[in-house]
Amino acid sequence: MRATPSKTTTALMTGKAAVAMVRHPTLRRATVKAAKPPAKVGWRVGKVLVARKARGQAGKARGQMDKARHQIGKAGEQLERVGAAGRTLGSIILVYGPMAAEVFGVVEKPTPKRRVPGFAAGLAIGVGAGYVLNRQKSA
Repeated sequence: MRATPSKTTTALMTGKAAVAMVRHPTLRRATVKAAKPPAKVGWRVGKVLVARKARGQAGKARGQMDKARHQIGKAGEQLERVGAAGRTLGSIILVYGPMAAEVFGVVEKPTPKRRVPGFAAGLAIGVGAGYVLNRQKSA
């Protein structure tokens, strides 16, 4: 049996201790005061892990921003649809509104206009124009 651990075992134990020290800030501060070389290693590894976590958090935030941007785009599309529906509804009201107002008695019906005199005048003009255009010249 060996009295001292092998180099591989020592390296593994040192790595595990460094990771534990890095993950616990209180332990990291205590080792800075206790021993300089391990504290420096822990501090450096801690900076690397903190930077890695920060990058991960930035990636998550970027993903959430993308989701929010996508939802804003969807809301814009829905507003466009609502606007189109509003324009259609406005057109329908513009066309059928006066008719509906007359049916429900909101507005009085207009008095009927006399159309027979105008029709007779148009007929007379049409017949006269046809006679003038179609007559043959006498020799």
